[in-house]
Amino acid sequence: MTDDECVELATELYRRWSSGEKKSPLEVEYFDNATSHGKFFTAFIRKWLGLETETKSSQTEHVERLEALLRVHGISPTDAGDLAEEYRLVAKARESALAALRVYNDPLAGFRTETFIVLMIIAWNSLLQALLERAGVDYYERDESGHVVERDGRGKVKDTAELIRLGLAGDDRRSQAMRYNLDFFLRLRNVIAHRYLPSLDPLIVEEAQSMLLNFESVLVENFGDEAKRGDQLAVPLQLSGFRNSGGQTSLKRAQGVLPVDVSDFLARHRSEVPDDVLTSPEYALRIFFVPVAANRERTADAVVHFITRDAYPNLVDEVERQVAVVDKPKQVPVASGDLLRPGEVVSLVAERLPFRFTADTHTRAWKYFKVRPPSGAAEPEATDQRYCRWDRLMRGHGYTQAWVEMLVEQLSVEEQYEVVVGVRPDRR
Repeated sequence: MTDDECVELATELYRRWSSGEKKSPLEVEYFDNATSHGKFFTAFIRKWLGLETETKSSQTEHVERLEALLRVHGISPTDAGDLAEEYRLVAKARESALAALRVYNDPLAGFRTETFIVLMIIAWNSLLQALLERAGVDYYERDESGHVVERDGRGKVKDTAELIRLGLAGDDRRSQAMRYNLDFFLRLRNVIAHRYLPSLDPLIVEEAQSMLLNFESVLVENFGDEAKRGDQLAVPLQLSGFRNSGGQTSLKRAQGVLPVDVSDFLARHRSEVPDDVLTSPEYALRIFFVPVAANRERTADAVVHFITRDAYPNLVDEVERQVAVVDKPKQVPVASGDLLRPGEVVSLVAERLPFRFTADTHTRAWKYFKVRPPSGAAEPEATDQRYCRWDRLMRGHGYTQAWVEMLVEQLSVEEQYEVVVGVRPDRR
């Protein structure tokens, strides 16, 4: 449903409830939900109309809060153990997000960004399933006859991209920015799969921060303050960044060692994002650190204060004008952005072959398949365009992803490897 349809439905539900009808029958009639016992109704009206439909005693509120805390931790508050599936999914989502944050804030972690992305996608996948489960929306793959597709005896859930489309379907800029942010990480996950790229860490901090805060925001909006993780987390201490102005230099150095296809993906995705979304905090959140002395001799009221533009417009504008920050302008991919350097080809092929593959092996391969002329040739641009192209500005040859795939296919068989390379392969 669109946002307007949700508001219209909430208005109708509130009218019928105000006239004396019970919540549970209304939940069954409109949402086919017989397990919520009024809680979904209450949350739906609160979200779309901002109205409260419950008045409780303080004791009742305490009991319900304790029960809610148990549920979001995946624990049934009753002896019957009748925990709704949505809460099992919420518990999984929360734990996966916290695990992602632990790794990201670990100063000794090397596989930081890659692990964070995988765990946060799992967290979002589970949270979206919980939202759809609560709303009564079917999120399982079905065959042509309408039966749920099974894998190893369990129903197969739609892929994450489809869950995003179903669970974050709003037309507003916030929902749109959240979808673009998640699309960025889903596609980046596929680009960097099975690769170790610590130089990527400083380049996607803003998107990673938004991904986490968006998760917390959606979690709390739908499952209450009991579900939030923010009050369990501490601000990580920093050893760099506060006493030097080398941010731009560090960023350029990191970009310089990234594989071409990864750099090209970052530029391409950001060029595809609408301008109003690109500057939205739900897509990428930029944070300024301003050192401030504690206002008391031994203690401070808080470690961090978040200053919004609405509250302090002049201060925020001045900070943005004065402070030199690492900026990521909207970029247009370069003409040769899809080409791979020889070393990148060697790395990509080597990790997929059962045999040893080196720079020398690669040279023998391109000579055998005649995809390019030898070094120093009078016409270096005389290449097989499917696999290799001459970059005039860089004065070097670049290789395509199709070349990588062809090498993997041709050299995976021992006999063919020997024909192409000229020697028997050594197993890794």
